[in-house]
Amino acid sequence: MIRTDKERAREIAQNLVEILSSYEEEVMAMERESPALGPLRRAIGMAIAEACYLISDGAPPN
Repeated sequence: MIRTDKERAREIAQNLVEILSSYEEEVMAMERESPALGPLRRAIGMAIAEACYLISDGAPPN
């Protein structure tokens, strides 16, 4: 079975969400003690949001 670029992009985005979600949770816990980590947490959240967009409907056309 040959995967299309669109399918591969979605697979990679799903993997990225899984990986970043655990990091986001850790950074959120650390942010309580060190508010300076806020920008890092927001950046991780934005990367997750972009990956979710790609998974849902933003994948490049074939």
